[in-house]
Parts: sequence; C-alpha cells; structure tokens
Amino acid sequence: MEQRAYERKSAMMPARIFYGNMVYTGTVTDLSENGMFINTEVNFPVDSAFDTVVLQSGHAVMIPVRVKRTAASSAGDSANDGIGVKVVTPPRDYLEILCRCEAPDTGADS
Repeated sequence: MEQRAYERKSAMMPARIFYGNMVYTGTVTDLSENGMFINTEVNFPVDSAFDTVVLQSGHAVMIPVRVKRTAASSAGDSANDGIGVKVVTPPRDYLEILCRCEAPDTGADS
C-alpha cells in the first residue's frame, strides 16, 4: 500500500473552481500540506491548472492548484467523485486552514 508523504485531514468546506471562464462548485473533503481532494461532478483534465477558492468560517482563500488525478464511481455514488489536486504554492492562509482541520481518527489512544 502506498504511504502518503503528508498527513491527510478531514474537511467539509465549500469550494469554487475557476476553470477557463467558468466557475464550478465543489466540496473539499480532505487536505494535506501539498494537496486536496475536491468532490465535484465536473471531470477536469489531469495536469490542468487553475485557481480554487475555499471557504471556511466566512473567510475565502484563493489557492492555485494542478489536477493530479480524477475519481469517478461506477455505482452512481457521487460522494467519492472528484479531483485530487496538488497545491502549487500554498498561501499562508491555506496552511492556517490546514492547522484548523482535524486529523482523521486512527483509533489509537494518545
């Protein structure tokens, strides 16, 4: 099994994706220091780059991203559909959002 370089944290934040001259919606469902998964119904091309605005607690943060992978379920469950993106140059505000998110529960006691 592949080990990730950065810890993923669960999230549930609205996102706006600015691709071409269109704006699409999505939801950030997890994030790490260098990337995010955005649940969205739109299938963006791998390696496409664009800005995404993430909304948290009434604060909007613009984040430049590049699509690394797409995910689409065949069973019609759109909860796992979306894009895995790399954060190109994480702005300070993005790192602050990351710090406020919860790490997933591993079931181990601290």
